[in-house]
Amino acid sequence: MKRDLVIITGISGAGKNSALNVFEDFGYFCVDNMPSLLVDSFLKLLIEKDIKKAAISIDIRSKSFSSELHGVISNLYSDDNFNVKTIYIDCSDEVLVNRYKETRKNHPLSAESSLLEGINEERRLMSNIKASANYIYDTTNLTVKQLIEKISNDFSINKLSKYHVNISSFGYKYGVPIDADNIIDVRFLTNPFYIDDLRNKTGLEEEVFNYVFADDTTKEFYDKLKDLMIFMIDKYQYEGRDKVSIAIGCTGGKHRSVSIARKLYEDISKEGYITYITHRDITMGR
Repeated sequence: MKRDLVIITGISGAGKNSALNVFEDFGYFCVDNMPSLLVDSFLKLLIEKDIKKAAISIDIRSKSFSSELHGVISNLYSDDNFNVKTIYIDCSDEVLVNRYKETRKNHPLSAESSLLEGINEERRLMSNIKASANYIYDTTNLTVKQLIEKISNDFSINKLSKYHVNISSFGYKYGVPIDADNIIDVRFLTNPFYIDDLRNKTGLEEEVFNYVFADDTTKEFYDKLKDLMIFMIDKYQYEGRDKVSIAIGCTGGKHRSVSIARKLYEDISKEGYITYITHRDITMGR
């Protein structure tokens, strides 16, 4: 059975790295900026390690490199061990010039000429490779999300089921989590801490959980929170995010935040999302 090998090449600055990242998310073994001299060794590695899907990006490094690159690609198509497809990434001169100005990087062929002259020279040297490419993607007006859709459609592959939701509870007195996408403050809710029988318990215990959700304010707040979080989670996924982190905070991180996080975890899980929950500060002060 042939192994799938995708070669990503094209104009420098057009978005080869973005395309390679898409294949990495699809579960391909990926290598960026593969030198032509190492391609043969790389192919042997794929066979030796029994890697079924791989993608490599190759770009121009000198005027002589274009002929080497064309020869490498031609040889790969005649290799019976691989099913080879080539993607050529292109972009308008105006957008390329703006990208180079923003990043302050030098075009590989502009050392002895202007930026635009270097881009035009690269187009000339890469014309044969572009003509033989299986797919040509122009990223001038293309978003990353649209690029993902084009690649997934053209290669008939689905993104791995890696999108997930992390829900956590925490106590403000121990600091705000720095890795959260959304932080929800529930310190305005009725506090079980002031009930003697509940003070030393946590939101994982039914007495505390029921006490928190018996309050009408909590019920109203939670219904609105749940609708908002589910709406946002869906939109995050639509935009190509791999995960979203939601942190629920109260004063000590034991009662209200744990109860709300616990309920949110249950309801988001019911929506079909891969969901994880942690209670950062539930054992603090014990």
